[in-house]
Formats: sequence, structure tokens, C-alpha cells
Amino acid sequence: MMPFPHLFRSSMVATAVLLPALLAGCAQNSEPTQFAPLRYDYLGQMNLNVSSLAIVDRTAAHPVEGNIGPESPTPPLQAIRQMAQDRLSARGATDSTNTARFVIDRASILHLPGGTLKGNVGVHLDILAADGHRVASASAQASQSLHPDPSGNVESRANLYAVTRDMMQTLNVEFEYQVHHSLSKWLVDAGGTPMGSAIQTQSLNGQDDTATPLPAPSATKTDTQALPAAPAQTSAPAAAAETLPTQPAATPATSAQDAEPNPIFPTGDDTTPTATKPAKTRVQSPKAGFLTLPGKSTQSSQ
Repeated sequence: MMPFPHLFRSSMVATAVLLPALLAGCAQNSEPTQFAPLRYDYLGQMNLNVSSLAIVDRTAAHPVEGNIGPESPTPPLQAIRQMAQDRLSARGATDSTNTARFVIDRASILHLPGGTLKGNVGVHLDILAADGHRVASASAQASQSLHPDPSGNVESRANLYAVTRDMMQTLNVEFEYQVHHSLSKWLVDAGGTPMGSAIQTQSLNGQDDTATPLPAPSATKTDTQALPAAPAQTSAPAAAAETLPTQPAATPATSAQDAEPNPIFPTGDDTTPTATKPAKTRVQSPKAGFLTLPGKSTQSSQ
């Protein structure tokens, strides 16, 4: 009977010793082992009016001591290169003398005292003339801090990936803003047409739809106001016609129609008012029987 309790106690001791190691192994296995690549081709592409685009890395010439960025599943330097390839494109004429140069100034992640991870990146984009001197430029910087659990692995791949991912999101937004702000004259569409010309053409087309009608010229307004009103023209002759009977001395002017004789009514129409008929000398015809034929007397003609 004694060996069995002893065997039970030995099993309990072994379990107590192995359990923390098993839990630690499970904790390590819970961390992700695969990480999605950081790509930026889903964002809008910025086309430059240059013949070529070069990517230059200056971080090798200026290394940062204690940089653990290369240990990330996607190192910051690689993420910045991918951003430049996905977001920038040379769309100018092939015979253009202008070129573009994308420079990576900083790309590092440091493990600061206290268990803080601090990432820092910086880039700038230059437009170069044919002789190599810079004619325009835009720059952008971003940083990201992470405070992981100090009891775990601060420099884990998951933590380094999180710092790089969030830092690159900030850099993308800042870089696009600076390019549109400082290099707007060097941006073209996918076909190589300057963006400024496309916007101007669109605004001119839209002007016809939103243009307000111009007011009538002032000369037209002045002539219209100078003309008398229609009622005044029609009422004045009527008033004069009413006052004519009371003023015998006044005679109305004769029209061109009244001045010429009428072939049908030489002396005027019976319905024509006497006031408007001109004074004419009328020759009376002889009365019937006044004329006599030769050889006949007056009595026989009657």
C-alpha cells in the first residue's frame, strides 16, 4: 500500500514543474507567425511630370545605433521603398529633361529604456533639372511609439510589425499632403496631362451651366426710357379731336391721301366729316333742258 501514495506524490511534483514550461510554450505559440505584407497600391497614385524616378537610400550612410527595425517582419526601410513604388510614377515625356529623386532619410525602430518601442521615418522627394540642381521638393516625417507588456518579449516580431504598420500609415498621409501642397505644378494625370490644365478646362465648361445672364446694355435702357409710353400717344389725338369743334380757327392738317383727288369720289366721300375735307371749287352742271340741239327751239326741247 505504501508505494502507491509515493507514486502519486511524485506525479504531482512533476506536473507542478512542467506546467509553467508548457504554459510558456503556449504563450509563445499564441503570437502570430505570419504577417500580411505592407502594400500601398490601393491608394491613389501620384503621377509626376518627369521622365524618370529614382529611389535613393541614405540610411546606410547614416546608420542609427541600436536600430532593431530590420528584425521586423516588414522592416521600415522595405516598407518605405514599397510606398514609393506603389504611390509614385513618372508620367512625363520621355524626352523631358526633368527627373525625380525619392530619398529615404530615416527608417529605424529603437528599444528605449522602460520597454518603449520608438519608430522614426523620414523621406523627401526632389524634382531635378537637366543639370542636376533641385527645382522643387517635398518632405514628410512620421514617428510611432508602442508600450508593450514589459513582462513579455518587447522586441517580438508582432510588436515590431505593429510599430512599422502604424508608422507607415501616418507617413502616407503626410507625404501625400506635402506632394500636393509643394509639387502641385508637377502633377499630371495618367495620360501625362497637367492637372492644372484639366481643372481649368473643367471649370470653363462648367461656367456655361452656372453663368448668370448679363444685364442689358445701358444704352438700350436709356433709349427705352426716352420713348413715350403707349397710352400717351393714343390719348393725345383723342383729346385734340374733342377740342376741335370749340375752336373754329384751328384746322387740322390734311394727310397725303386727302391732298390728292380720289378717282371714285373726286370731291370726297359722303361719310367724310366736313371739318376734314379741303375747300374745293365745284363746277355746277347745267340744268336739264338748258342745252338745245341745232334747229330746235327751247319750247320743243322742254
